[in-house]
Amino acid sequence: MKAEQNGGQASSLKHQPEEHPLDGLAKGLANSTISRREALKLLGGASLGLLALPVFPSTASAAGTLQPPSKTSLGKFRGVEYFQYAGLFVGETSTGKYSVPYRISAPANPRSANGSTVLVEPPHFSQGTFLRESYLGRSFLFNRGFVHASVGYSTGAPPFSGVTISNRILDPAANGVFIDGGVVLPGEDEDSRTDDEIIVDFARALRSDSARGLIGPAARRYLAGFSDSAEPVKRIVTSGLAEGIFDMALPITTGSENDPQVSIAARKYSGKVISVASEFEWYWGRALEDRGTSPNHNQYRYFIVPGTPHIADPLCDGSLGNRTTPAGWQPALRAHFLQGHDWVTQGVAPPASTRLKTTPSGAIARDSKGNALLVDITGVSAPRLPFVELGEARFIVPIPGATEPPGLLLGTYAPQPPPNVEQLGFPSFDAYLAAFEKALNAQKQAGYMHKEDAKVLLERANLSPPATFTQNYHSRYELFRSCM
Repeated sequence: MKAEQNGGQASSLKHQPEEHPLDGLAKGLANSTISRREALKLLGGASLGLLALPVFPSTASAAGTLQPPSKTSLGKFRGVEYFQYAGLFVGETSTGKYSVPYRISAPANPRSANGSTVLVEPPHFSQGTFLRESYLGRSFLFNRGFVHASVGYSTGAPPFSGVTISNRILDPAANGVFIDGGVVLPGEDEDSRTDDEIIVDFARALRSDSARGLIGPAARRYLAGFSDSAEPVKRIVTSGLAEGIFDMALPITTGSENDPQVSIAARKYSGKVISVASEFEWYWGRALEDRGTSPNHNQYRYFIVPGTPHIADPLCDGSLGNRTTPAGWQPALRAHFLQGHDWVTQGVAPPASTRLKTTPSGAIARDSKGNALLVDITGVSAPRLPFVELGEARFIVPIPGATEPPGLLLGTYAPQPPPNVEQLGFPSFDAYLAAFEKALNAQKQAGYMHKEDAKVLLERANLSPPATFTQNYHSRYELFRSCM
């Protein structure tokens, strides 16, 4: 890794106990000595999609129509062919009419769907439906029979994006698209409109006769988004619009605005909520930490993954590959998504929520290598990613010296190149690999990683003996990230 990508970090694992540069910001937000507006300026908040946006009021049931779609094969998943249906969704919310693109990915035979469980994903301004494409992934979803659906809900774009219309509309090149209602988001073009009600209206339409022929009865509907696309997820839950529509909501890597726990406590939402966060969100999204306000701990979970940045390097090749750090929250997301599904369908609750351990002064507590420590909601120590547990490097969030995106949203590690097995204190590679596998098993047992992803991580730790997992990421990046 080039020195500038590491912010000039010295090639040493020796931990210095000084306060993290963002610790002061976190404390200022907590004790109100720094305002949200000042914090937004410090963090480039507009670039994160974390601005405090209007919460849309709950409205009576609306009725939109799925226009006849085109059909494209997505291939076969465990022998089941999937099609993508794409067309226009047309209707009227409480604030105005709309005509927006929609896409539905479903088995050719609707009876092959997983009880017709539909994951509705609002598109991200830049990456579109990246949960489908990478963070969860087509194989992950479709091999299990899930249906995926998305709809455009905004003609706006963040002011830093350089475009007049973003992927929030799902297909910026589509014809016949307009949104007459909604609001203008802060800092965006005055002619743009964002209408969260469209997403809710679309979810209702997934149970219409026209949708039933494509996907079956849509017995369950989940709502999920990450970063920019997590904002409408939270707004919909907080406003009460999600009640009776979505069985589960998953706001991922997101800030403190529109905390779903408030809606749950006010009995405005009776479904399940699971939030997955990177270490970066400790500085920006701590309001979402589980405060134990969910009745009998039966509605809300919050999981944070130490050492991981806001923009994680996906497990496999993809458009967000950034060669910055092997530490990512994607395995945790996949494990907790499946646990959430079991929570809804079988009443089997996920593991207890987690949080980063803190010192008496309120800073993140760290081990001797400088890596954040993890505890569950009761304060009991919880296992971290295996290469973090083994101290293969110090995993740093954000990139040192970064004051604005993208560096603020990325992570790094030190030293580079990373230490070898002997420097880590193992007598042999076999001893290292056994310790790595033991740490992986602890992750699986705790419910923080699914067995499929654990298998991938173990293969990458054993990619080129005697190199470690982190050494392989550093020196064999392309092979490391290929889908083995």
